[in-house]
Amino acid sequence: MTPDTTRSSFGEIRNSLTGRLRIPVAIFLIALILRLIFLLLMLGEHGTQPLAGLFDDSAKYIKAADCLFGISTTGQYELYLVGPGYPFFLGIINIIFGRVDWLVMALQIIMSGLTCVGIYLIARRLIANDTVAVLAGLIAAVSMTSISLANSLLTETLFLFLLVLSLERFFKGLAENRWTSFAAAGILGGLAVLVRSAAMFFPVLLVLFAVIIPAGWIRARRGQLILKAVVTALIMTVISLGWAARNSAVHDVFTVAGTGMGAARLYLAGRVVYAVGERPPHEYRAFRDSLYESTVPDIRAGKYKKLNEEATAFVTATMREYPARFIWTYISTIIHNMTVISTLEYAQIPQLGGIFEFFDRRFSPGYKNPIILILTLTGFIILARRSLRIAIILLSVVVYFGAASGITFGQGSRVYFPAQAAYAIFVSAALLFFYDLIRWLMRSFVGILKQKA
Repeated sequence: MTPDTTRSSFGEIRNSLTGRLRIPVAIFLIALILRLIFLLLMLGEHGTQPLAGLFDDSAKYIKAADCLFGISTTGQYELYLVGPGYPFFLGIINIIFGRVDWLVMALQIIMSGLTCVGIYLIARRLIANDTVAVLAGLIAAVSMTSISLANSLLTETLFLFLLVLSLERFFKGLAENRWTSFAAAGILGGLAVLVRSAAMFFPVLLVLFAVIIPAGWIRARRGQLILKAVVTALIMTVISLGWAARNSAVHDVFTVAGTGMGAARLYLAGRVVYAVGERPPHEYRAFRDSLYESTVPDIRAGKYKKLNEEATAFVTATMREYPARFIWTYISTIIHNMTVISTLEYAQIPQLGGIFEFFDRRFSPGYKNPIILILTLTGFIILARRSLRIAIILLSVVVYFGAASGITFGQGSRVYFPAQAAYAIFVSAALLFFYDLIRWLMRSFVGILKQKA
C-alpha cells in the first residue's frame, strides 16, 4: 500500500467518523450549553449558598450518602428509603472533592447531554428515520424538566442516563445479536434500579421487547434473542435484589427501597381515605402530614419492618374498601403527572420567575399542559401505521412510567420524567407529521390559487 493510498484510507475513515458523529455532537452541545447557562444563572442567584437546600429531597440523599460511606449514622432511614444508587454517586464525589454542589451538577449536565444523544440513537435504531431521531434528541435537549433536573441534587438525571444507556445497548444487542451488548444493558439497568426502585419491574419489558420485535429487524433466531433478553433481565434483577437482600439482613424488609409503599400510603391510599370523608380539599395536606407524623416514632426507633407492614396493610385495606375510588384516584394521578409542567426552576432561578409565570399562566393554567400527552398519543398512531410492534415497544415504556407515577403527586413533572426516553420519539414523529401536513396543505392551496388565476 502506497503512502498516498494510506492517507486516502485514513481520510475516508476520518470523514466517515466525522459524518456519523456530527449530529450526536451537535445534540450534545446544544443540551450542554442550555444546562450550563441554567447553572450559571443559578450560581449567580444563590452565590455560595448550598444548592442542596433548594429541595427537601436533596437533604435525604445527602444524609443517605453520609450513612452509606460511614460519615454519619443518622441517615439509616434515608438510605433505606431511597436506595443506594444516588447516595453512592454523591458520596464518591464528596470523598474525592469534598461537598461541592456545583460539581455534582456539572457531572449531571454531562450525563443529561449524553442522555439526549442516547434518545437520538434509540430513535435512529428503532425508527430508521434521521429526522425523527434528531428531533427526539433535540426535544430532550430543550426540555425544561430535563434542564432543571440536571441542575438539582435529585435522582432523575442519573436514573434516566443509566436507563437510556441500558435501552440503547439492549436494542443494539437485539439488532446485532451481541452478548456484550446484552450484558451491558443488564448491568446498566440494574444500576438504574438502585438509583430509582420504580424500574424494578422493567426487566419484564425487556423480555417482551425481544418477543415482539419485528422479525425483519433482527439478524438471529428469535429464540436466541429471547434467551439473551432473559439473561439481561436476570442480570438487572440480581443486581437490584442484592441490595434488597442487604435490607432484609439489616432491617428485616426485603425491598430495594422503602419509598414506594410509603408513598402509596400517604399520597394514594391517604388521598382516597380523605376524599371519602368529604372533607375540604385544601385541608388534605394537613391530613397527609398527620399520617406521616404517626410513623415518626417507628422511624426513629428503626422499626422499618413495622412501617412497611402497616403501609402495605393500609393500602390493601383502602383498595378493598373503596375499589372504585381507589382506581379513579390512581388513574387521575397518572393523568395529572403526565400533564403537569416543570416548576423546579422557580426555586432555582427565582430572578426569572416572572418570565416563567408569564408563559405558564397563558399556556399552562394550573401548571398543567396536555400538549406532550396529546403529541405522544398522536405519535403512537403515526408510528403504529409504519410498525405497530415498534410503536408498542415505545408505548410500553411510556405506560410503565406513567403507571409507576400513579402512587404519588405534588412533585411536578419529575415523577413522569423517565418516560421521556420514549415519549420524545413519539412527540418528534407527531411534530414531523404536522409539519408535512402543513406543507402539503400550503402547496395544495397555492396550486388551487394558480389554477384559478
